[in-house]
This record gives sequence, structure tokens and C-alpha cells, in this order.
Amino acid sequence: MTRKKTFLSLVLAALLVFSASGFSPEKVVESMWAPQTLTIDGVAQEWDESTPVIDDGSKVEYALRNDGRNLYIIMVFKSPDPRLRSKVYPKSTLDYTGMKIYFATGAKKSKEFGILFQKKQLTAEGLIANLQKKGAAPTEEQKAEIRKKSTHIIFSEEVIRPKKAAAPTDPAVNTDPPIFRTIDKGRLAVCEFRIPLSRINQLGGIGAEPGQSILLGFEWGGMTAQIMRDMMAGRADGSVLAGDRGVSSDSGFSGSGGGDEAGGEIRGMGSGVGEMNRDPRYKKQSFWIEAKLAAKG
Repeated sequence: MTRKKTFLSLVLAALLVFSASGFSPEKVVESMWAPQTLTIDGVAQEWDESTPVIDDGSKVEYALRNDGRNLYIIMVFKSPDPRLRSKVYPKSTLDYTGMKIYFATGAKKSKEFGILFQKKQLTAEGLIANLQKKGAAPTEEQKAEIRKKSTHIIFSEEVIRPKKAAAPTDPAVNTDPPIFRTIDKGRLAVCEFRIPLSRINQLGGIGAEPGQSILLGFEWGGMTAQIMRDMMAGRADGSVLAGDRGVSSDSGFSGSGGGDEAGGEIRGMGSGVGEMNRDPRYKKQSFWIEAKLAAKG
């Protein structure tokens, strides 16, 4: 047997071993047990005992905790010093696209179930309509209070699921809804997420139990049509960095919750679109991990 054939045989043998043992190429991250419910407010003080894990590609720092009801995730984005000309911008365009977190309980990565967590800017009338859409009935006094401000920041959690998917129901089970909050301080941004473990009464649930292993996928950032529109507006009004204007808005430009990736050129932008797509500040970020949920304490 030649040396080349011997090498190929070793590779094939290794692949067979990995396949037989259920080997997963994803990083394995252990979740810590949370002895009490975590407050989701974007403040990292409850995470002092957790050791941050750093994603190799995006350089985002994160950690996992869980109790018997929920999985908690913290993600810390540290923007590089602009003088260093870094090729990695962990936050990318998170404020526009939001964070998609996918979860799967099987051995394969899947984007069938997940949640789009997104910070949005709504007009006063948009906020009133949003509340009514969710089943709330604001009084005239409450509407008047809302209208005192022209715009409002809200945090939305949009469940990603197959079209005909239905959650099992049980009136005796109380499942928490998914929720997130984020705080920006200079070049530092902290995001906290809560995802229910149970899928009973809640399609935003993972469908897992403490002690179980699951797959988690994270996806955010990238160039979008809305960013390019804001840049065009910035050129018109003299803004230096129009892309830093803020968060996604329900302006009607995108029907996908802010994730409208730019696949073509916007009139007036020309070849600059391709250059921006190669700019590390607008790179789309994504990674998957195998999360080992902590058993009940």
C-alpha cells in the first residue's frame, strides 16, 4: 500500500469512528445551574461566577446558565478601538438585524425553531398599534402618555417556527415567554436572553430538560437594504456615520423583521455596495455550539 493510500485509509477510519460515536464538530459549552431566576435587564452583575467563552470567529464573549424552567444567555460585544483598524467587529450591524438564536434537540443543526430578538424603534402610533396587536387595550389616558414622545424603543421576540407547527397545550403548565434586553456603554454592548426550556404552551420553547444536550445557533449582522438606505440619507444630510443612527424600525422597508440582506445594488450607491459588503464592520456573523444544560441543583 502506498503512503498516499495509507493516509486516506486513516482519514476514512477516523470519519467512521466520529460517525459511530455521534461526534459533533460544534464547540461544547457547559451551562451553569442558576439557583434563582435571573433578571433580564442587560446588566451583567448576576454572571460574576460564569467564565466567559469566546467565539473564535466573531470574538463575541458569552456564557450560559439554566434552571428548571429557562435557559439564560449573556453575550458581550466589545467594539475595537477604531485606531487599531481591526478586521473583526463583533457587534457588526446587530442593532439593525437583531439576534437570531436557533435551537435543536437532535444531532443535526436546524433552523426550524428559533427566536429573532430585536430592538426596534416605533412611532407613538406604531407602539399603540403594536400593543393592540398583542391583545392589550391601552386606555385613552395611556395613549395620551405614549403620544408625549414621538418615538419609543421596544424589545421584540419573534418566534421562528415551521408554518404549521403547534405547541402542545396543558393548562396546568406555566411556561415563561422568551425575552431579552440590551445595554450599550461606549464600545461595550451587553445582551441578555431568556429562552424557556419547555415547549408546552410556548412555541418559543426549546423542548428540552435540565441535564440534556442541545444545539444552539447564533446569527446576526451583515449588510441590509435598510442600512444602505440610511447611508444614502446620511450622505444627503451630512451625517458622518449614518449606519450608527440606531435600531431597526418598522418602516415597511423589510417584511422579515430587519434581516433584509442586501442582495443587489440600491440606486445611487453604485459599486460602493460591493465594497461595503467586504467591509468587516458589516460582516454577517454566525456560529453554532453544543450546549450541555446543567442538571437540577
